[in-house]
This record gives sequence, C-alpha cells and structure tokens, in this order.
Amino acid sequence: METRLYFLIGDLFSCVLVAVLVAIICSLCFSAVWPMPLLMLGSMLLGMILALLIAVLAGLIYFFGAMEIMVPSMMTGMLADMLGAMAGAEAAAGVDYPTLIMQSVLLGLGVSLAIRVYSMLLSGSKRSSAN
Repeated sequence: METRLYFLIGDLFSCVLVAVLVAIICSLCFSAVWPMPLLMLGSMLLGMILALLIAVLAGLIYFFGAMEIMVPSMMTGMLADMLGAMAGAEAAAGVDYPTLIMQSVLLGLGVSLAIRVYSMLLSGSKRSSAN
C-alpha cells in the first residue's frame, strides 16, 4: 500500500465519505415496515453499489488510486449500510442524524485503520538483502 501522506488522507477521506453517505441513504430508504431478511439484503445491495460508485468517483476525481481505496471503501459500505438500515428501522419518531453521522465517521476511520494494519502485517518488514 502507498504510504505517502496524500494517499493516507485519501484513504481516510474515502472511507469516511462512504460511511456517512451510505448510512444516511440507507436510513432514508429502509424503515420498520420491511421484513428483516429483505431489509438486510436490500441494504447490503444498496450499500455495495453506493460504495462502489463513491470509491470510483473519489479515485478518479482526487487521484487517490482507485484500487487502493476500493477494498476499504467496499468494506466500509457493507458495514455502514447495516448501521443506516438499522437506524432507519428502529427509529419510530425519526433518525438521530448527528449520532448516525458520528457513528459513521468512527466506522469509516476504524475500517481504514484496520485494513491498513492488516496490510502492514501481511507485507511484513522489508529487509534489504545486502550482506
């Protein structure tokens, strides 16, 4: 993975953007009238499509590298859709959007950090072969 600050900020920005937008859109689209299996399937489908579109647009517009933000963004989208759909389904009087946005931001940052740490663990330390 890229380690320059520009790309790190892009990874964080894309994950947070995906999390917030997907959670808000799913909270608006799904309510308690949906049966739970359809709610989860519909929100996962919508979340993956939205995450794909946002990741590709963010990669093309800001030149962050579409493949490097694709995996974190898709993972964030799959988790944020459940957060948004459940917030929409549980809120009888309305969704508390400031709380949902804050939870989404934390979710985006957490997923980005977890994937960055996992990538660093998989790549291991790079040692030079000079003897």
